[in-house]
Amino acid sequence: MEEKEKACKINDKDDLPTSIIIRDVPKELFDDAELKENFSSLFTQISENCRIDYLKGFHRVRVVFTEPEHATAAKLILEHHKFNGIQLKAFFAQNIKLTRRAYQDEEGHLKLPPLEKQFLISPPSSPPIGWEQSIEMAPVVCSFDLMSRLAAHTVEDKYEVHGGDPNQPKIVVTPAKNAEPEAVLTGLLSPTKGSIPHTPRPPKREIGTAEE
Repeated sequence: MEEKEKACKINDKDDLPTSIIIRDVPKELFDDAELKENFSSLFTQISENCRIDYLKGFHRVRVVFTEPEHATAAKLILEHHKFNGIQLKAFFAQNIKLTRRAYQDEEGHLKLPPLEKQFLISPPSSPPIGWEQSIEMAPVVCSFDLMSRLAAHTVEDKYEVHGGDPNQPKIVVTPAKNAEPEAVLTGLLSPTKGSIPHTPRPPKREIGTAEE
């Protein structure tokens, strides 16, 4: 029943397999040039345009033909032939058809990116006729708004970053008090130590329990 279903799917000659996979090949075949020449002659007598791939890591050989009739003939020959005293086993390899994607043309090549993205290619492509460079605004070197805000605060003042709400605590930046220069120079006080007040931890919110 399964063979009939597979046969129904083959509606065109292009669906027939054009390559075979040979397993249980001798290990010495992959390193012996003379054995490779004798082995390849089994298939070149069928078609001189065949391609033989020696898959040493899998201990297998793949033979690719241009016509499905050649692949069938090669499989029949191997079923009744021993190579170097070993009976070879072969099976058809399924044809892999690459479907054309939206980013490929009819020949399967990649399409060019949209025109607005071609300028990002290195080296950039030539701009279209009539294209002009847009003039950007000069960078803002001095922001008077920022300077006025900085001038409104002195070094000794506290600065409230966030006023706080029921879900978030208040954030206040408190400047550190510098140590006396004489105490630092005489070594009585380390310059890395200062009287920096610790930020109080916000109160913990109690998780309400479900009423019984």
